[in-house]
Amino acid sequence: MSRTGNPAATLDGTISDAGTSADALRTEDLTWGVDGFTIVASVSLRVRRGEFLTVIGPNGAGKSTLVNLLCGVHRPTSGSVFLDGVDVTRMRSARRVRRGLGRTFQTSSLFTGLTAHQNAWLAARASLGGSANLWRRPRADDEASVRVRRCLADVGLADRAHVRVADLPYGDKRKLEIAVALCGEPTVLLLDEPTAGVSAEEVHALVDVVRAVHAAGHTVVMVEHRMDLVLGVSDRIAVMQDGGLLMCDVPDAVMADARVQAAYLGPEL
Repeated sequence: MSRTGNPAATLDGTISDAGTSADALRTEDLTWGVDGFTIVASVSLRVRRGEFLTVIGPNGAGKSTLVNLLCGVHRPTSGSVFLDGVDVTRMRSARRVRRGLGRTFQTSSLFTGLTAHQNAWLAARASLGGSANLWRRPRADDEASVRVRRCLADVGLADRAHVRVADLPYGDKRKLEIAVALCGEPTVLLLDEPTAGVSAEEVHALVDVVRAVHAAGHTVVMVEHRMDLVLGVSDRIAVMQDGGLLMCDVPDAVMADARVQAAYLGPEL
């Protein structure tokens, strides 16, 4: 059992009982291919509410493609995606966001010429269904601005709200990307390699932000390649190989599995 009380996963990553109302996110036989090549193959996975699930695997295993399928960037060749029990397989990304799915990307999606506050404000206004017109100075007490201040504070950027993104250290840009996602008030947050490109000095502060976001009640699904970071935050770890799910279990079980060591972790372990 994990810290959140999730049932044990079978070796292919599926859970023995059927989907329940406790599932924040669920896939059934999720498959996607292009030009005759299968990139994600029959992935069935459950993520319980409040869980921290990390997806690992070697380069080319299909991790980021899986995230793209979850958030609606790709439409699966076959299989289904359920968000909070609702089939969202055919929904566009924007509708999934409105239903509570947030996401950060491997590469920055920020507007570098705008301030941290402005970037977050655009996301907050979009979530609230209002106009995202930056030429109209937002009121300090409007709902979007209040939400922005809270989310920037949550990631430790309250004192850098009016700094242009171009002038922020890279680690702070990564924190801002999380704040922007939080401005949509997601129930499930997908983090696609949030520490990619972050210096060793900044990594642990960023991980502390991710840990705090999870502790605040968000369900987190994170793609990450650094095992030293994964072990300390994950309830369960899903291991992908060749587009499929090799196993999904608690960290100790994953670390002890010979197949995982051979496929991903390497002989140095």
